[in-house]
Amino acid sequence: MKKKIGGVIVSDLEHTNYGSSLQAYATMKVVQTLGYDFTFIKYQKQRNIFDWIKIAPGLILSGGLELINNRLKFKLNCFMHPSYLANQTIRRKEARKFKEKEFVPFFKTYIGYKNLCEGSKEYDAVFVGSDQTWRPFGFYSNYWNLTFVDDSIPKFSYAASYGVSKIPSIQKKGTKKYLERLNMISVREQKGKEIVESISNKKAQVVADPSMLLNKEEWTEFANHSTFMLPKEKYIFCYFLGTRTDIRNEANKLAQNTGLKIVTMRHMDEYVPVDNTFGDFAPYNINPYDFVKLLMNAEYVCTDSFHGSVFSILMHKKFCTFYRVKPTKKNSTHSRIDNLFSIFGLQDRKFSGNILDIKNEIDYNIIDKKLITYRKESLDFFRKSLELSNKE
Repeated sequence: MKKKIGGVIVSDLEHTNYGSSLQAYATMKVVQTLGYDFTFIKYQKQRNIFDWIKIAPGLILSGGLELINNRLKFKLNCFMHPSYLANQTIRRKEARKFKEKEFVPFFKTYIGYKNLCEGSKEYDAVFVGSDQTWRPFGFYSNYWNLTFVDDSIPKFSYAASYGVSKIPSIQKKGTKKYLERLNMISVREQKGKEIVESISNKKAQVVADPSMLLNKEEWTEFANHSTFMLPKEKYIFCYFLGTRTDIRNEANKLAQNTGLKIVTMRHMDEYVPVDNTFGDFAPYNINPYDFVKLLMNAEYVCTDSFHGSVFSILMHKKFCTFYRVKPTKKNSTHSRIDNLFSIFGLQDRKFSGNILDIKNEIDYNIIDKKLITYRKESLDFFRKSLELSNKE
């Protein structure tokens, strides 16, 4: 009988970030391929006013005001720009259709924290990861840190990311407590390892993002599910999550130099005024199958996304990665890009002032050898962690 494994993974139906969907898909496939019965553990919160009052200070100190501000901005932009709302609705519909097909059959939702805690006993092991599951704002859910999991159930993290270089001091005591409950810990970035080992008595291993556990051939087969019609002309694929105008200008310079068209995903994380006129082709009816297909068939890829960079590597593209915010901004998420490029010796893929450097050749024979080793080490960790479920 297969062991039952519960996964706490970013997989919200309305979330349109392609990287989150692709890493969740890869995580599920790896666990299933290793021979386990996998379930996405979903939590529907039931909080009263006293619960909110208790956690409000922590939420504010860990980015709550920024989140509220972003939601208000979204509603305002939807009101001010009806086409923005219409296009986001199209994108969300495609995201939902993909997840209803690939993920929902493996969902199990627990309503209220008491039921979530009781539900944890149904599994032979529970893990969290990957992506930015340990961002400070999620600390107070008592979900992403697996504090709901019964003491008797083995628990571990796979490629969990804090998304920041340091956590708020108010969370250090609680972070130490949840880390020391975990049987095994792996993180996606070196900064995450430093946070774990400086706060707790635990050791952490840096492992590959789940999307890198599937190889180029497996992702090509995945993209074959796409029915999207590619542009007839050769193109540059631009996947920008941030708002910087200057990096879009650099992509335009590349287009002018090469004579290629730009295919882009407009207004990904928020409304970006410059996106209204950026790019030659900007489809919204794009699901994760289509995303991989568009990227793998591009002549060049320009991105400020971690997963945009990962898939450029996996698909052997000539690419350039920009920092999403100016390097001087505090507490950015740049460490994950820096860590990725350090592992593969691809520091020259970070934009350094000349977009035409994107034309430089990349020796993917060397990259693939490093990737094989990195993938093997990461899969070994995943396999050993899953084997915790065999212990009575």
